[in-house]
Amino acid sequence: MSITVNGVEIKEDAVIKEFERLLPEYEVYVEKNEGVVDEAQLKEWALENLIEVELLRQEAERTQSEPSANKIKLYMDEFSADLSDEITDEEKRAMCVRDIKVRGLIKSVRKNVQRPSEEQLREEYNNNIELFTVPEALKLAHICRVPSALQDKAQAFIDLLELKKKIESSEIHWMDALSSSDTFNDDNGLFDTIFRGMFPAEIEEKLFALKRFEISDVIELEEYGSLHIFRMLIKRDAELLPFEDVRDDITNRLFDEAAEEALNGLIDQLKSNAEIVRA
Repeated sequence: MSITVNGVEIKEDAVIKEFERLLPEYEVYVEKNEGVVDEAQLKEWALENLIEVELLRQEAERTQSEPSANKIKLYMDEFSADLSDEITDEEKRAMCVRDIKVRGLIKSVRKNVQRPSEEQLREEYNNNIELFTVPEALKLAHICRVPSALQDKAQAFIDLLELKKKIESSEIHWMDALSSSDTFNDDNGLFDTIFRGMFPAEIEEKLFALKRFEISDVIELEEYGSLHIFRMLIKRDAELLPFEDVRDDITNRLFDEAAEEALNGLIDQLKSNAEIVRA
């Protein structure tokens, strides 16, 4: 298939290269959504990407001034590692000039986007309170067993049960037992902060029900391949972050969304006016 955009040909090898670039992320997406890889669809997306890139390049060439020699040199120095050794210095320079102009075009689009108003920021905050709420959290100490060929899971489970009994009967102190944890040298007996929603509900139900300094039953974390007894140290309730603490984040996100919408609008306009021929 031959594709031209305002008379400029998009070669098949460029489409294949873009297809291969998109493929790993696309396969992850398909697997996550329990679908199947549609190579024809992905190839069409790759082609659309290249058409949009070419349209932006042409518009940048039309609207952006020639960058200075110093700017080109600085750009080439910064991105020289990303440029293929198989192309000539002149080709590298041409690529850098093209990229500088396209960046200039995108910068000009962003420059014309208005920053969100105070009213818009407040509305975004009030309508999405859940996004600005730090979930309930636990800080836990733990003693861990990582079953291996030398110790199967059942034996590790029994060992932790016996250790818990000794601690609760004061035969051994928790602090003394910590050093027996398989991960003690890495974490000193402290588990990463757990936020509500991180683990399966049945595990969180047990952990968040613990009282301060209470020790859990043996809990298996399959994703870690490990068994644990936990001791609850600190429990933090869910907390809504104040508007002023997240104001800048909201501003940047809304502005970026508006800028992306403006860029997409420009691309749509360029497409509607372009001569795109598939033969």
